[in-house]
Amino acid sequence: MFIGREKELKILDSKINSDSFEFGIVYGRRRIGKTRLLQEVVKKYNAIYYVANEMGLEHNLRQLSKTVANHFNQAFTFESLEQLFEYLVSRSKDEKTILIIDEFTYLMSSDKGILSIVQNIIDHSLLTSNLKLIISGSHVGMIEDSISYKKPLYGRTTFKLKIEAFDYFDAAKFYPKASEEEKVKYYSVFGGVPFYINRINDKKSVKENIISLLIEDGAMFEDEVNFFLSQEVRSVATYGKIINAIASGATKLNEISTKAGISNTGTTSKYVEILINLGIVEREYCFGEGPNSRKTIYSVKDQLFKFNYKFLENLKTQKTIMGSDRFFNTYIEPHFNEFISFEFEKICKQFLMRKYKDSIEGIGRYWFNDSKTKTDIEIDIVMKRNQELFAFECKWTVAPIGKKEVKELEHKAQYLGETTIGFFSKSGFAKDIQNNYSFILEDLYKFS
Repeated sequence: MFIGREKELKILDSKINSDSFEFGIVYGRRRIGKTRLLQEVVKKYNAIYYVANEMGLEHNLRQLSKTVANHFNQAFTFESLEQLFEYLVSRSKDEKTILIIDEFTYLMSSDKGILSIVQNIIDHSLLTSNLKLIISGSHVGMIEDSISYKKPLYGRTTFKLKIEAFDYFDAAKFYPKASEEEKVKYYSVFGGVPFYINRINDKKSVKENIISLLIEDGAMFEDEVNFFLSQEVRSVATYGKIINAIASGATKLNEISTKAGISNTGTTSKYVEILINLGIVEREYCFGEGPNSRKTIYSVKDQLFKFNYKFLENLKTQKTIMGSDRFFNTYIEPHFNEFISFEFEKICKQFLMRKYKDSIEGIGRYWFNDSKTKTDIEIDIVMKRNQELFAFECKWTVAPIGKKEVKELEHKAQYLGETTIGFFSKSGFAKDIQNNYSFILEDLYKFS
């Protein structure tokens, strides 16, 4: 069963059903579900689908020729890509013709001239045709560089789709039998990468899934983090140290450099940018601030990476010599709710973005140092909607929210000016709390 990606499918439908040539790039990190999305297009439109490899243009041309020939129940081999596309252009005059080349970055890495060849084919053969050409790749940096200024494909694409991880709501569709609390926990650990969340067994407990998928010997994702990094970057150890530093609390570049043992902050910045591009790390600005603000912090965005570096990476010896169940009870359980509380804030933010998608103007965390009182002010979420400000606190606690929490947020919200306050609570609210912007776990999953 295919889950989610309604927005992406709508874009692909509109392009495929247009009356002109379309050239699209679908890209995103490994495991994110690009191929599964493209398979839906193949199934719906009977598209020609080919997966490229690193064996060079000549080999790929032969294999692609066979794929095209088989699609049209013909027997022929093309001598060049130009000849192949001339044939497809001729077919597209009488019937909808769609060519999808998956993992195109393999071909790019093995043949440096492929982009110029494709550029020439587009400019001289495809622009006036009705052909639909879609290429896909997992190497995010390589794809984005190929369509940058002064590169062969610059200005040639008619659409680009960067496939991101699912948000908490779509991710929960992969484990429908879980309770709302379990859904929050699953998203906090496994995030929204389809390859990961598709392996969750919602007939088991959260603990059982974590043990079977991450902790026990031979677990499916036991070495997933190192494998992913080895496929994407050269210096796995250095990137690992940077992620470890961020996961352990370093939020600024100088702090990350110090914890990671890197002497040059500029070098750290380059590594961090690549991790941001891969969707592993994120840069966060204080609400109301811009890209040039000093009020910038970094955090681990990918939940599986964050869980790994928080609980597993530095405890490999203990994990090896202890039983899985005892390891979980000793090293994870005591800190699990604290870990989830930070991810709960992300979920609440995503909920607001969904609920008020037609009126929201800005959203983010807010932090401020009051020099007069020498106190740090932090607000979990500040949202601007219809020119009004809203401040929210997110509480993943056993106790319900009462008057004390309301007064504390009212005090902090004064720093923003006129502001409406609201809350998200795992355990509900005291009976005397009346607030129009108060949400419980069940509210998070009520979207149709």
